[in-house]
Amino acid sequence: MKTMNLRFALVSAAALVGLTAQVYAYTTINSQLDFGERNTDVTSLQTFFTDNVQIYPSGLITGYFGSLTKTAVIRFQALYGFDQVGRVGPITRDKINEIISSGGWQGSTPVSTNATSPTFYNIYQSQTNTSATFSFNTDEVTSAKVVYNTSPLMFNEGDINSVGFGAIGGMTSFSGNNASKTHSVTLSNLQPNTVYYYTIIVTDVSGNVSVWGPNSTMRTNTQ
Repeated sequence: MKTMNLRFALVSAAALVGLTAQVYAYTTINSQLDFGERNTDVTSLQTFFTDNVQIYPSGLITGYFGSLTKTAVIRFQALYGFDQVGRVGPITRDKINEIISSGGWQGSTPVSTNATSPTFYNIYQSQTNTSATFSFNTDEVTSAKVVYNTSPLMFNEGDINSVGFGAIGGMTSFSGNNASKTHSVTLSNLQPNTVYYYTIIVTDVSGNVSVWGPNSTMRTNTQ
């Protein structure tokens, strides 16, 4: 029993710092990088990000700067208080190289100590007879989704640090702006003149979750 408890403690500690078990050799980045590029510096960037699952959970090393890499850059920039532009400019590049020179994530602070949940503002909702749109902002970079159903929703907090506040049943629509402060979520194929229960859920890069609702209601328009 003591052995099992020790093993659990070690796994928990690794999860808290957000590092993978694999540690790669890092190479400093020599150029600025942007979406659509394919080169060895992108490979170096992805290799560096791979050892921090909170920054780059997919862990793909492809040499191509696609949407997953852009989202990882935004998370990194949010973590260190930079403008979240999604490209590697001189400030972001220099910070990455500084961390690499100091020994990588183990010699830096890889995970934000932020324990504050995101704040909603500018929430706006509109509907037609078959759809509804939710627009809102958060005070920090978040991922966002709306869970909805024709009956009250139930929730499970067990996955709060992986995919956010979890709903049991219902349907889910996601924001088109992943890792952003500005979100818009559209619910489609709704029934006319029907009451829907909905909850807006946002999660920041540190895993903190905020919920608008839960179980607010709206009625779609008549035909």
